[in-house]
Amino acid sequence: MDAFDRITARTPNETRRLVTKMLDVADRIHAILEQKGMSQKDLAVALHKSESEISKWVSGTHNLELKTIVRIEEALGEDILTVPKSQALA
Repeated sequence: MDAFDRITARTPNETRRLVTKMLDVADRIHAILEQKGMSQKDLAVALHKSESEISKWVSGTHNLELKTIVRIEEALGEDILTVPKSQALA
């Protein structure tokens, strides 16, 4: 077992899931930007933010608030997160 495996084995599952989801959100933002031919600078302008702040947001290490994610979705005209509609419990 290498050092990475030892660290990963000690990392709580909740933390691993959080990091995975943060990276997934960042990847989705990058994919939408690429699909639309937009840059991080374009997103910064649309959100009235600095490029450095957008860079932090899309690094995959920043814990974005849901409110911020919705603002990004509005600026991009695309969903970043989708939540399945739950069926009524019988």
